[in-house]
Formats: sequence, structure tokens, C-alpha cells
Amino acid sequence: WQWGRSAEAAAGPTGPDAGQANNGTVSAWNTTNAPDGSWADGSKTVNDPCPLGFRVPTKAQWDGVVTHNTVTRVGTFSNSSTNYGVGIKFGDQLMLPAAGYRDRPNGALLSRGSEGTYWSSSEYDNLNAWSLYFGSSLAYMYGPDDRLWGYSIRCVEEIPGSIGAINCSGNTVNGTLTPGQAASGVSASVPYTGGNGEPHSGQTVSSTGVTGLTATLSAGSFASGAGNLSYAITGTPASGGTASFALNIGGQTCTLDVTVTSAPVCRAKVTSTEYRNFRCHNLGAANDSADPFTPSWEINGGYWQWGRKDEAAAGPIGPDAGQANNGTVSAWNTAVAADGSWDDATKTANDPCPDGYRVPTKAQWEGVITNNTKTNVGSFTSSAT
Repeated sequence: WQWGRSAEAAAGPTGPDAGQANNGTVSAWNTTNAPDGSWADGSKTVNDPCPLGFRVPTKAQWDGVVTHNTVTRVGTFSNSSTNYGVGIKFGDQLMLPAAGYRDRPNGALLSRGSEGTYWSSSEYDNLNAWSLYFGSSLAYMYGPDDRLWGYSIRCVEEIPGSIGAINCSGNTVNGTLTPGQAASGVSASVPYTGGNGEPHSGQTVSSTGVTGLTATLSAGSFASGAGNLSYAITGTPASGGTASFALNIGGQTCTLDVTVTSAPVCRAKVTSTEYRNFRCHNLGAANDSADPFTPSWEINGGYWQWGRKDEAAAGPIGPDAGQANNGTVSAWNTAVAADGSWDDATKTANDPCPDGYRVPTKAQWEGVITNNTKTNVGSFTSSAT
């Protein structure tokens, strides 16, 4: 078989005796690699050629066979198209013939009786995979191995992956979820115990409580014993509160609760598709807890000259909107800040915004104007208060 294919690439000896070597080249040998995912570690794919209840072993399983069994060689290792009396035993109950392999350009037989090569389901990269190799003195996993070689397959029993217990309350969440904002780089790690080391097919779970989110566990294998499952959390939460995910994996269930912050979200499109978060109050605002969507003296903030780190003039100073703070400013700076004091490419030392923020660029403000619906709030009339 070539890696990732369901159909046999070349027959072995056609029998009824060893005199029929069947060692020629193969007509119309496939020279196109099977794509990623044709075979997989996490679950048996439709391209897996093994019969019901069995599958192509994973690299981890072959590694385990090599590591945990006594190796005994059978027969005389010598290259001959009719040398069928050679193999390698792992422990007392598994023997693999040294069947040789088929050449990747044309399917010609190589190394029968002197080497054995057996595919695993595990990818190495998009052109290669992992295989078990053995000869007269070695046995190990080899990679990268071109998927176009024709190797033997020994199917392994398909045992469902299982765990003994899962602990949703012990989860660790990386990243922050905010209402109305698409999750980015958010994940939850959920610990478990009692893993049997076998593959699982992963799962996708939609949130309840706070809706709009999805937790996705990629296919893989449970650890033997304790381990962690990493769920990627995507989507846009509809509100603040608790997003709950009903996990059902490896024969165990629990509810994963993830907090969505209730803090207001202040954002706008800066291109036709990209949102950017803005601070919810003008810099220098009197009250950073004030409602950012209701104009008031508390969110008015201060005034800056271009390129300066320090505030040029305070806004209203409170405690109420009656204090206009609208007089002239003593020692007003009449010198122009030098080029580069602020910069589009990077945040400079003179940028007054706090960590994680910066003064927007012209392109970003243009994007805000162009790509968002504008709504006026309040009565536009000139007054210090």
C-alpha cells in the first residue's frame, strides 16, 4: 500500500508457493501523494484499508511495540524475491515478515527477505509519513518517509479511546471573552485521569447560557493515565455571563463553564471586515466607570497637542457638568512637535495611550468613517457645558 490509500498498490506473491515472486514493476503506479488526513491518528478514515474493528497503527502504537517488547529475528536476512522465511518477532505473539517494499517511481520490488517496512497512520508533513522499519539488526520508526513507497500494513485492533474521569471545574482558560467581540486565541484546558492511550475523534460543542460560542477538541489520542484536553473556543459571545459547554468524551461527561466579561465593548470596523477595539472613554476622562454610550462630562476627557506625551489641557474637572474648565491655558505650548513624535508604524515613547493601545492612524480613522453606520446622539449646539 501507498500511504493514505484504501486500494492495494501492488500484490505480494500470488502463490500457491514461494516460487511466484511477483516482483516486477507495477503498471500505472500512482505517483501522486495522498493528501493530509487520508489516514489519521485520531480516528479511522474511510481510506483506511483495514477491516471492520481494525485500523492502520499510529506511530505511537508502533513506538510502543518497539519499546516494550523483546525483539527476536527469525530466519536468515538476505535479499531475494523468493526469501519468505524471514521476519521479526515482538514479544511471543507478534511476528512481522520481512516483506521488503515497492519502489516509489514504478512499484518494483526491493529488499524482500532483508528488510521490513510497515506504514503507520501518522503524518510527518504534507509529503511524508512515519513508518516502522526493521532489518537484520535494527528496528525503529522512520520519518520523513515518502508517501509514494509501497509498504506492508499490519492492522491493529481498534480500541475506543477512554478516560476514567474528567474535571471540568479544574479547567484553565487562556485568553479573554468579551460580548460582541470575536474570540481570538481563546482556549480551555480540561484535565482528565485514567486515559487508556487510545485515539479519540475529538468533538465540537456549542455554548449554552451565553450563546454564540463553540468549543472544539481536535482528534487525537488520550494519554496513558493523566492528561489535558485543549478546547479551542471560537465565535462571538452574545452577552456577558457564563458560557457552558456540555462535554462528552472518552465515556465521561462534565460541563465546562467559561466566563464572558460583562465589561462594555467599544469597537468599530477599520476595514470592511476587520474590527478593532477602542478604549471606552476619551483619554483623561473623569470617570472610567461611566457609561461610554451616554455622552456626559465624565467621559469628555482632556486635550492633547499632536506628538505630545503630556495632556495640554484638562476637560471638565467635575464634580458636575457645571464646571466647564473653559478658560485659556497658562504656558500653552506654541512649539510644534517634531516629525516622528507619533508614528503610524509603531507606538512611540511620546504616545500618551496606555499599554495595549495607541493613537489611531489616519487610515484607521478613515476606515471607521467609511465602514460603519453613523448615528448622532444628543443636540449638536456649541456650549462650554
